[in-house]
Amino acid sequence: MKRFLTYLIYTNLVVAFSAGFLSAGFCYQQEIENWVLYGLFSFFSTLAVYNGQRIFKAKENKETEWLTWVKIHHKILIAFVFICSLFSTGLFFFLDQNITTIYFLFILTGCISILYVVRIKGRNMRELPFIKIHLIALSWVIVLILFPLLNESIVSFRQEYTFAFYCYVLAVTIPFDIRDIKYDSPSQKTIPQIMGIKFAKILSVLLLIVFFFIITSIEPSLRINILFVISIIIQLFLLLLMNEKRGDFYCAGLIDGTIGLMGLSLFF
Repeated sequence: MKRFLTYLIYTNLVVAFSAGFLSAGFCYQQEIENWVLYGLFSFFSTLAVYNGQRIFKAKENKETEWLTWVKIHHKILIAFVFICSLFSTGLFFFLDQNITTIYFLFILTGCISILYVVRIKGRNMRELPFIKIHLIALSWVIVLILFPLLNESIVSFRQEYTFAFYCYVLAVTIPFDIRDIKYDSPSQKTIPQIMGIKFAKILSVLLLIVFFFIITSIEPSLRINILFVISIIIQLFLLLLMNEKRGDFYCAGLIDGTIGLMGLSLFF
């Protein structure tokens, strides 16, 4: 069982399924006809980007259990990234409505994904002060939320949705910075490094609450959506119980997994 869970987490299948369910659920809620294809696009693009980044990270001197696993299985993961990239590229061009803004956003997202791990003059973007977590939130919001809204020419509540989900991704990403506090360079100035772990947890909880109030003001039916409320409560507890000793199974398993639960709740 542990070996199976290891494969699910270390191949980034958990976070990819969660991204796919969240995007598909959001599109379904917006009554977008191609909600399945948007979900599949988010799923395959997340698999391609996250595994590609892990392969680059594994080349560095940092020795973590996850990166050690990636080094052992890197040939399989390279093929995995290639296949997922083909699927996500095909889905993008199938869905694309030839909107210039979308091309700009995806060029931006692509550059962020590459420069997040690839070093230029000995440094990558994730090592720059203050911005690591915002790069992740920006990429998620563009791919999962802005792409379908812009591509389908949905104008109503566009800014509110963008801000709400930006807060949401920040909230569920802060625990990963808490986990990585022993690995991250002090020069990165992540939120836990600046505020301390206790206040970083408080901030993540506040951001999740902000997301809840914004999204339920836009979609009041979510207030009585039992599965949605349960997903929020579970995430609150996971954020409150987070500490620097929590590992990959807690963060990339439980926290990422509840993102998928929230995505599923949007279908009801």
